Amino acid sequence: MARLPWRPVDRKTSWRRLALATWRAPDDPTVYGTIDVDMTNGLALIERLRSEQGVHATVTHLVARALALGIASEPGGNGLVIGRRVYQRDSVDIFLQVASEDGQDLSGFKVKNADRVGVAEIARTVQERAERVRKRTDAEVERSKASLDRVPERLLAPAMKLVSWLLYERGLDLSRFGVAFDQFGSAMVTSIGSIDAGLGLALAPIVPFSHVPIIVLVNAMQRRPVVVDDEIVIRPMITLGCTFDHRFIDGVVGARIARVLRDELVSAQRLA
Repeated sequence: MARLPWRPVDRKTSWRRLALATWRAPDDPTVYGTIDVDMTNGLALIERLRSEQGVHATVTHLVARALALGIASEPGGNGLVIGRRVYQRDSVDIFLQVASEDGQDLSGFKVKNADRVGVAEIARTVQERAERVRKRTDAEVERSKASLDRVPERLLAPAMKLVSWLLYERGLDLSRFGVAFDQFGSAMVTSIGSIDAGLGLALAPIVPFSHVPIIVLVNAMQRRPVVVDDEIVIRPMITLGCTFDHRFIDGVVGARIARVLRDELVSAQRLA
């Protein structure tokens, strides 16, 4: 077995022991929740970054940064399950999904150490990687797609189960076979905010082969009435659809991460 780049957690809570013994990889231990966020300060930050630095920052970039800060504040929510053991990550890496093939396909990439870099750097990284993905010049993404294309359709499901078993049950590094090791990171952020789909709220499922314990979906921004200092005012609001794997994230840890995520987006002071 390859040496894993994380340290094992030797002292597990009673809940985590029971959860690991009870559930398999996410097809049932899924919890959903929503967070409403006033984006007044966040939009001001986006405008400032665009005008002063020429950076095409978006709400999704702000969410990725705020989520990374939330996970960093609660290390117990930063890790993954391999077999029946819990492993702690040494960095907070956020996977961002992007549309490719003129919107006909979905791809993505991992922003490493997203808690240590500002929104401007995240936006630049995403823009550069997204451009390479759309032009099909991103080596990592193209290597993964090529490996997938070589598998016949009828063998795809068992092949993915085998790869998942080798990676997340045996802890093997398959990068030499074109399978990136731990390519999805600590959490995943996706967005339908730019799509006028008429959806008031959407929630994303946990992608089984990703093995990320947290997914945040950014819904479309809406101007809605909210109560501020006992007065009803109209504010730009977004609803974040949050999904987490209850084998790894319990209610207390999830609530703490959610609180930091919301507070950082509302104030927007530490995001830049």
